[in-house]
Amino acid sequence: MRPATGQYGQLCTSNQLSNLRSRVPAAGDYENKPAQLQDYLLTGGTTAVPAGQHHQLLQADSTNRSYPLSLYNLPAANAGSDYAVLHRVAANVNQNVIAPSGGGGCGVLASSTSSSSFRECGSRPVFKLTVELIKTYKVINEQYYKKKRRGCVTGAESGANGSASVGGGAGGTGVNSGSTVAVTSSLEDANPQQSKREKRLFNDGYDDQNHDYIVRPGEFWIDRYQADSLIGKGSFGLVVKALDTKEDAHVAVKIIKNKPAFLRQARVEVGLLELMAKQPDCKNFVVNLRHHFSFRNHLFLVFDLLSYNLYDLLRNTNFRGVSLNLTRKFAQQLCNGLAFLSRLQIIHSDLKPENILLVNPKRSAIRIIDFGSSCHVNSRIYQYIQSRFYRSPEVLVGMQYGLPIDMWSLGCILVELHTGEPLFAGHHEADQLMRLVEVLGIPPPELLDAGSKTSKFFERLADGTYRPLLYSGPEQQQAAAAAAAAAAAKSSRPPPAVPAYQPPASRRLRDIVGADSGGPGGRRADEAGHSPTDYQVFLDLVAQMLVYEPRSRMRPEAALQHKFFRGATATSGSAQQQQKQRPGPAF
Repeated sequence: MRPATGQYGQLCTSNQLSNLRSRVPAAGDYENKPAQLQDYLLTGGTTAVPAGQHHQLLQADSTNRSYPLSLYNLPAANAGSDYAVLHRVAANVNQNVIAPSGGGGCGVLASSTSSSSFRECGSRPVFKLTVELIKTYKVINEQYYKKKRRGCVTGAESGANGSASVGGGAGGTGVNSGSTVAVTSSLEDANPQQSKREKRLFNDGYDDQNHDYIVRPGEFWIDRYQADSLIGKGSFGLVVKALDTKEDAHVAVKIIKNKPAFLRQARVEVGLLELMAKQPDCKNFVVNLRHHFSFRNHLFLVFDLLSYNLYDLLRNTNFRGVSLNLTRKFAQQLCNGLAFLSRLQIIHSDLKPENILLVNPKRSAIRIIDFGSSCHVNSRIYQYIQSRFYRSPEVLVGMQYGLPIDMWSLGCILVELHTGEPLFAGHHEADQLMRLVEVLGIPPPELLDAGSKTSKFFERLADGTYRPLLYSGPEQQQAAAAAAAAAAAKSSRPPPAVPAYQPPASRRLRDIVGADSGGPGGRRADEAGHSPTDYQVFLDLVAQMLVYEPRSRMRPEAALQHKFFRGATATSGSAQQQQKQRPGPAF
């Protein structure tokens, strides 16, 4: 609250008013003030005002406006002057502690008349809420989230037995996933925090709002596993590095979300992993499930702790790819792994570089992980499966699928391992199919006739063949351009871009891998094991994995007999196909 109109002169001396320089609002706010006061304010206090008339000028201010607190933040006057000492006016004016003057006297602070220091300019509320407003907001935000974290820890500790800071996250597998998740050393920083009240709403405070378990570093599960740090985060839950105190070994613990659908699928995963674990050679191909248990309404799966995934490996090469020799080592192990799954009639359903991990970062041994989407051939549950870049044509068009979908994914992976880039990098399903068409041509009518989603991507012509709806050949480009021009004439918005794809089967796989030009980008020129003949053998293997018809696609057992794995260098064009396939593009 400001002093009443007419009392300004009782509070201020000319010496005090002179300290108003650069502290008043814009001069435009005072254009209606008396001329002498206006001149004084416009010049920042440099215009002379006759002694004893300051209060008269201020009394003449008839607008009765409230001045900012900075107007009152004046230095103290010497004791014994014509006016009373003004102490801490900026702090006290809103509390109305200024005593009214009496009979020619002057206003005096009720609290004290002794000299006192005043707030620095940068610490005044008006300054904080104007010049430094953004900084003030940032401080408020920092304090807010700090308080929420503190409340979260307190709420979690109320339901725990001596545990400390809170953390969270999720992981796609019981292993390091590296590229697909952010690896952190502190669980507290990796998980969104909630207040104590929010925590109590989810599983008695043990879960966050996403139904993920809130992990506290150092806590124990079933008196055996001690939480260490977050490994990764996924749609189904989280993965945490932990110490198995019974075996004195670090493990990866996959903690499933506390939701019925995720728990049901996790139990299917456990069943498949236990089935595989009964096979004597299981540990050579897939990740080993050591233990599983339920704890606080979550399912915990304990795996061997592995190393980096193959996507991390590619990233470490700056996505320039690995040699054909290393690609061969990986390919042979993956074919063995798929042959192992095939014997058990298990479909992995999500084979990709992120789900293939190195056992040791200095060795080439790998393991297949993440069976969260897997199923038995006779109990297929989902239609929307496989990551898009590695999704088979039968899944894309809505056909019934089986074991061959994993071989399609493997063919895509092998090319990516060597080139460093995905072979078919579609942005959506229609675009994904067009990427296939550019390399492999139009899928055969038999396959498209059986697809429940074919009409979304292809037009059936009168002769029984199909044409992609997104295909923009010369005729389609001309028609699309005309339609776009007509639409643009009626609208102020720019016309949408017409997708431009290469003609079917015009993008040769041979050119993609650089078979005749020294490898991808010419990076393998004159390098042993990368001759055109070596590439011919490699491309023959991949071509048989990327056959449209699932029944004609190469099987893992046949792939293991291919010349690419026998270490023999075939003459150009002499690689024999293991299976009969329909005529297709030249590779």
